[in-house]
Amino acid sequence: MKIKFLKTMFLLALSASVLTSCVGDDDYAIPTVFSYAFNEGFETSTTGSGSVEVPIALEGWVNHNASTSTPTSSRLWHARTFDDNIYAEFSSFYSATGTNDVAWLITPVIDLTGTTGEVFSFSTKTRFANGYPLTAFISTDYDGTTAGIATATWTQLTFATPSTDDVFVSSGNIDISSYESDNVRIAFKYTGSKAGVTTTLQLDNVKITKN
Repeated sequence: MKIKFLKTMFLLALSASVLTSCVGDDDYAIPTVFSYAFNEGFETSTTGSGSVEVPIALEGWVNHNASTSTPTSSRLWHARTFDDNIYAEFSSFYSATGTNDVAWLITPVIDLTGTTGEVFSFSTKTRFANGYPLTAFISTDYDGTTAGIATATWTQLTFATPSTDDVFVSSGNIDISSYESDNVRIAFKYTGSKAGVTTTLQLDNVKITKN
């Protein structure tokens, strides 16, 4: 009986040791899983190269240059690719002399009702920078038309910007949890001109995470 009891205790101790070693902190890390209210990396966009610019034309997106200068700029946000990564891009460098670009790229409608803890983020990269041309806004009353851009209520968002060229930098986490609406839109506006800011601005990884 004593031998049988000791054998049983040995097996129990061995099992406990195995179980403990399997859940050690160094054995594995549980990955963070995000739930997205919106996630766009422009990977399905048709890209151009060189002087060929293919405008962003994803479903629901608004891509519009609201320039009122003479001559009026007709250039739009377009898709480019580098190292198998596709992103949106704009630069006033290739605009006509005398034009002033006010290029808007606006997301489709995003429904943030019934969710909590919404955080917005995106990435930008600059090239040949001579000023930072991008501002970002959020709205809950934009009607989705080009005419409606001027009449909607846009709240400017604060975000981190690149300090050096040729490196994608995250905007940081922007709390938008107070926007409980089924008509949320995020807008990116490039403001520049051939005679002024001509920075090449690349935009990627537009995301809204939620709880």
